[in-house]
Amino acid sequence: MIGDSVFQRGDPVVLCGGDLLDRPIRWLHSGDIYEIASLLRDGDVLLTTGLGLAERTETERRAYVRQLADRGVSGVVLELRRFFMTAPPEMLDEAEHVGLPIIGFRALVPFVEVIEAVNSVIIDVTVHRLRLTDHVSRALSEVLADGGKVGELLVRLSAILDRPIALNGPSGERLIDAGSGPEGSETEQDLPVRTPVVVNGAVWGWLLTSFTDYDSSVGQAALERAAEIVALGLLRGGWGAMSRSANHYRLISALLSGEGEREGLRIRASAAGLPLNAAGYIVALVRDDDPAEALATLDRSARAAYATTHRDSGRYKPTPTITAEAEGICCTLLATAVSPRQMAARLAAELADTLTATGVAAVGPPVRTVEELVHCMAEARLVLGVARQVAPRTHVAEAAKLGVERALLRAYGVDGLARYVHEKLGPLIDSDDQHGTRLIDTLDVVLTSAEGKTEAARRLHLRRQTLYQRLQRIAQLLDADLAEPCTRADLLVALRARHLLGNDPVSRSVGVSANQKEVNSEHGPVEKPA
Repeated sequence: MIGDSVFQRGDPVVLCGGDLLDRPIRWLHSGDIYEIASLLRDGDVLLTTGLGLAERTETERRAYVRQLADRGVSGVVLELRRFFMTAPPEMLDEAEHVGLPIIGFRALVPFVEVIEAVNSVIIDVTVHRLRLTDHVSRALSEVLADGGKVGELLVRLSAILDRPIALNGPSGERLIDAGSGPEGSETEQDLPVRTPVVVNGAVWGWLLTSFTDYDSSVGQAALERAAEIVALGLLRGGWGAMSRSANHYRLISALLSGEGEREGLRIRASAAGLPLNAAGYIVALVRDDDPAEALATLDRSARAAYATTHRDSGRYKPTPTITAEAEGICCTLLATAVSPRQMAARLAAELADTLTATGVAAVGPPVRTVEELVHCMAEARLVLGVARQVAPRTHVAEAAKLGVERALLRAYGVDGLARYVHEKLGPLIDSDDQHGTRLIDTLDVVLTSAEGKTEAARRLHLRRQTLYQRLQRIAQLLDADLAEPCTRADLLVALRARHLLGNDPVSRSVGVSANQKEVNSEHGPVEKPA
């Protein structure tokens, strides 16, 4: 989008979120009304002159940014010529926190021309994708109807895409190569684009290829359609596809359903190929609009995390990951020969790098035995529902770092949590809403600063005397002694509960959002003077 010639006439500058500019774009819209978030969808980009924000308070502008991020908007383009000459710092601060790219237009250019140019490209790519996908579907279906084997399917696919194609088995072993590629193309590094071959709800293997000279999203869509037909070929031709994928699916399904019978779980794990004597085990979950992409993300992240962690320890030995989709959730199990906690942290980092903008992910607490995987799965599902709140930028929730949040959700549920937050912090929240202050964030920074008030003042860009005045006001509103250790601990827990509910004033008062309803059945500030 940024490289488009019409877009460049706006003299664009990236104001924040430069590392997120590779997000997919569904459509461009323009609009200046403050409440526009409800009219947008995942992947949209908003162009605005800032008219609807000019007379808004700092708190309202922050809420505006959060609402756009919650809708899955891929980015915002703000004109910096009429209503704003520079972007409001509170908007950039909030956008950095929630992971929303903002681009400034330093020159005037009619939005209608930008929208027409960029959306035309989007339409062209979409049409090309549909045509190629249909061609792949018809061609491979003909091969299958004529009795062709899996190898013949891959040869035909390679000819259509004009790319080398490979089929890897469930443990990553190379089974079939089709088409010619550069020397050494047998390595996964040379065939980096992959999509899962799903049989009976579980990942049986992977189709691999590479794209270099045309839109990779077009080729990816064609590869996903081909994977569906290759799965049919595997079932018809044997390959152990039925039994192997069924065992993977049964294990994942049993864990998601909470079946924890000791011997039955060990039998299922053994049949699925999960080592029973590993140093530990990790569960990771992803929910996305595109299950195939979610499965590929999980596999890619798990293999990268395993390889990095074990090579660093000198104990690398390829091991199969078990990945399947059940109950609308994509799940992977990974056994580790090194520290489970280290492995879980590495897996979360890999997911943060590869997760799509529309997805959410969770890594369960690391466990030492196969039997404990039931607990690991339950905790991963719990934090998956609040991933956007507890990790607004990455959308990856790490259960090991959310012990307090998990305990709160188990004890209160979302509705009860809202009442708990109101009981502990209500006067402070109400005061901030009425006066446009950020006292609650001042309290949060003070309670989470390891070096106490000195560090807090530095983080808040305040003189210590000003900070003391704010703390005095906070103590008055809460009728509490902030020097009392039990009071500080009580308030810190309440603040962590507040993060689970989100920071939007409406969600705070209602106490539940769409994502948080799932949990019920199973979130450096800039301040105005106080």
